[in-house]
Amino acid sequence: MSETSQDPQKLIGTWKQMSGMVEEEGQPPRSNLSTAPNGFMSFMADGRMVNLTTDSSRKAPAHNPPTDEEAAHLHRTLIGYAGWWHVDGDQVFYDLDVSWNQSWTGTEQMRYWRLEGDDTLHVSTAPMINPLTGKMSRFRLVF
Repeated sequence: MSETSQDPQKLIGTWKQMSGMVEEEGQPPRSNLSTAPNGFMSFMADGRMVNLTTDSSRKAPAHNPPTDEEAAHLHRTLIGYAGWWHVDGDQVFYDLDVSWNQSWTGTEQMRYWRLEGDDTLHVSTAPMINPLTGKMSRFRLVF
C-alpha cells in the first residue's frame, strides 16, 4: 500500500476526476454522475478553489437555445462550485461564492481528503442530503 500524506500544500494544482461513487441510503454504491466523469478540481495557492464535473454521457442539445427538457437534463448532469478553501487535518472546507446548487452558495461545505502518493487525491463527504435525489448519501471521489 502506498504512503498517504496530509500536507495541504500538496493539494495545490488541478486534479482530473477519475471516479465518483455515491452511497445512498438503502442502496448499493453506484457511480455518481457516470462511470467516467469529466471533472476537474483546482486548488490555488491564493486560497481559491473550483470544481466542475459533468456526466461523460452528456449530449449536446438538439436546439439552440435548449428546450426546457434539454436544459433540465444538462443541469442534472453538472456539478460545479467555486470559492475559498482551507484545511484542518483530514478535512478540507470550501467557502462557496458560487454554485450550480444555489442553496450551497454562501455556505461552507466540508469534505474529507487524503492523498495517496503524490498523484491520487481522495475526497469524500460526510453523510448529506443528495441534491440530485433528496436521499441521505455519501459521495466518494478520486482525482
